[in-house]
Amino acid sequence: MPNNLPQLLARIQLFQNCTPFELEQISSLMRPREVKKRDILFYEGEHCEVIYFIDRGRVKIYKTTEDGREQIVNLIDKGDMLPHVGWYGGSTYPATAEAIEDGQLYFMLVNQFTQFLEQSPSLTLKFLQELDGKIRELHMRLATVLSKDMSEKILNVLGFLAKNMGKKVGDFYELEIDLTHQDIANMVGTTRETASRMIGQLKKEGKISLDHKSLLVKES
Repeated sequence: MPNNLPQLLARIQLFQNCTPFELEQISSLMRPREVKKRDILFYEGEHCEVIYFIDRGRVKIYKTTEDGREQIVNLIDKGDMLPHVGWYGGSTYPATAEAIEDGQLYFMLVNQFTQFLEQSPSLTLKFLQELDGKIRELHMRLATVLSKDMSEKILNVLGFLAKNMGKKVGDFYELEIDLTHQDIANMVGTTRETASRMIGQLKKEGKISLDHKSLLVKES
């Protein structure tokens, strides 16, 4: 276990208001896990026994439709935890989690995490605030997906990712990420061919730039 784990945990949003003593307590319960791109952290429907906290890297959360297609419901960045729901009360994982790049995670057993929350009212309050923010975020994403225009759907989804995970560069938001056209199609519920056509249109209009290393979205 690294000696600087309390400092690493302090960078995770949920733990930013914890005291040094609380961080030490949490650190004693956590274990590291190195992940490679395409590693599966857990599958939808499995019994939820472990909670992960991301120190480095990104993870995609997706559900599998009845016809076997992948529907991406969220991308999780460093400083976040997963899953946000489904772990309390002996439930199952609500979706599948897969690393989309190499990374460093820490994990804790669900029963240890719930026991710690029960003993720490301040952390429980912080956790509820985090959940409130996630619910609001999901409502915004749902409104985007329900938009009738596919070009608008894609632009809104990419804009949301770039603004929340990237940085401001001039008139654009820039995000270093490897997103395929299929990934984007899976986020908005369309085919790769349609996504590719809409992405090409958005590029011509100067609203986005996308390659295998980065995404640029013009500020609206």
